[in-house]
Amino acid sequence: MLTAIWVLLAVFIFLADIFIPTGVADGMLYVALVLVGLLSGNKRLLLGGAVLGSFLIIVGFFLSPAGGEIWKVLLNRFLSIFTVWMTYFLCQLQNRSEKELSAARLYLEERVKDRTLQLNEANRLLKQESDFVQLHKDIAVASNETRSVTVTFQYCLKRICHHTGWPVGHLYLVDKTARPPLVSSTIWHLDNLNQFETFREISEATNFDPGIGLPGRVLESGKPAWIIDVTEDPNFPRAKLSHNLGVKAGFAFPVLIREEVVGIMEFFSEEAAEPEDKLLEVMGHIGAQLGRVIERQRAEQEDLHSRQQLLSLYHRLEMVREEERTRIAREIHDELAQVLTALKLEISLLQKKLNNQAPPLQKNAETILGLVDQTIPAVKELIHDLRPPILDDFGLQETISWQGKDFERRTGIRCDLDLNLTDPKIDCARSTAMFRIFQETLTNVVRHSQAHHVKVNLMDESNMITLRVEDDGIGIDSKHLQNGKSLGILGMRERARVWGGEVDFQSEAQKGTTVVVQISRS
Repeated sequence: MLTAIWVLLAVFIFLADIFIPTGVADGMLYVALVLVGLLSGNKRLLLGGAVLGSFLIIVGFFLSPAGGEIWKVLLNRFLSIFTVWMTYFLCQLQNRSEKELSAARLYLEERVKDRTLQLNEANRLLKQESDFVQLHKDIAVASNETRSVTVTFQYCLKRICHHTGWPVGHLYLVDKTARPPLVSSTIWHLDNLNQFETFREISEATNFDPGIGLPGRVLESGKPAWIIDVTEDPNFPRAKLSHNLGVKAGFAFPVLIREEVVGIMEFFSEEAAEPEDKLLEVMGHIGAQLGRVIERQRAEQEDLHSRQQLLSLYHRLEMVREEERTRIAREIHDELAQVLTALKLEISLLQKKLNNQAPPLQKNAETILGLVDQTIPAVKELIHDLRPPILDDFGLQETISWQGKDFERRTGIRCDLDLNLTDPKIDCARSTAMFRIFQETLTNVVRHSQAHHVKVNLMDESNMITLRVEDDGIGIDSKHLQNGKSLGILGMRERARVWGGEVDFQSEAQKGTTVVVQISRS
């Protein structure tokens, strides 16, 4: 279409040129041919407009009726040719600039896409890590509750199946007196009992030697294992006992008491699936945590543990939990937090470039930057919930101060602090125990006391560290204080008892509650 217009325009201008006297016509209108070439986006048409325009300007000089002084006519014709070619070169520069701008826009769009993908991946990792932390926390709580082994493992099977989205979970137990030693239990989680009834019956009738089947592999190696598709795996004997087990992918991990494998937990999906290394790593930690359940059962059955040994076990469990919290908090801080900070800096630099080169993309950059700004505080809050860095860096007194101020900010309950340790140097384990008791106390204030004001006092008394927390709430019923099933109060007392201390509760109805915690310095 533009080519036809270009031809007609050339003819029209040429006819006009040869009928108008040379003193009036100067060929300047031939610039239009170059401009049409620019509009067409055709390099040949653009160059052709300049060449044809120049040629017709010269031809027009000879064919146009005489008029005007010859030197003026020649000068005008020369200027027209110059203008045509200047227009051509300017159009070339325009085309080049548009190409460069287009390339820059595409580059910036790719950068924005890359940063968006990085942000999405960071959010995915954060959610995955948060889900793992919550799963580990739930399993740890279940492992430390005084429930039966069956109830605890059934809950853990259900919780892990819910986390993975896999419908089958089962427990094998190690019996060193049996042959084969890996014996199926009747502890299951099945999303659909009828659908997996055949698999359940086959599994409960099948025991394993080390190295045989999925449970046997885990028993032999002491490490988690994964099967992409059990129907294609030559070392999965249960697949040979039925044409339709109803399961495909499977993974299993050991339940450990230190280095001893005491059980195997196995899980199955309905579809084949590739191994997930991070999931297996977390399951390994959970297996160590669940080993405490069987260890506690052995202790109860054998009745050979003294009170001090039980306190030592509790202490070790708390140390493991604190170490795990610290490890997870450090990994989140070292990996996710640093990635998010670097990402924020990169997006800020990108935003500055977008202001000058591609304003329409600035809004996208601002949106991404806002998402990063929302994610960073969430990461910091998660780190503080797991293990406040201030506890390791500045000690107990500063941590109590920070927790009290944070408690007041979050709940609106006034918190007065009177912290007077003469010697603030306290070993990390004792500081952790006191801090966790203080956290539990504040949690109880929020949940139960209906208080408006809390007073906190931390001081030295002889060789004891004393923490006193007083609220103006509704008080605690004495029956509740004497109830041995209150896990929060039991946990507080056990933490203090490990360090030669105690927790005392003083309360009256409608007159508030005072909690006095004492632990030994050495």
